[in-house]
Amino acid sequence: MQAIVDLPDQLYRRSEALAAPRGASVEQFIVEAVAKEFQRTLESGSLRANGGREVELPVIRSGHPGTMDLADFDFFR
Repeated sequence: MQAIVDLPDQLYRRSEALAAPRGASVEQFIVEAVAKEFQRTLESGSLRANGGREVELPVIRSGHPGTMDLADFDFFR
């Protein structure tokens, strides 16, 4: 998949300088850096779908748990 990323000039030049001795392109260097960051984040257990924020879910009371029809429930109220 391709993506266009606008890097500040200084960051691009630093990426180029770090990639060159490895015989890698800037693109290869950036892909490797992103992959390493994902791996580090997964290993630390801090990657969450909600961006790490604590979320409070609504409590829906039912006299007969498991039988409530939520098809028309307004979850965003």
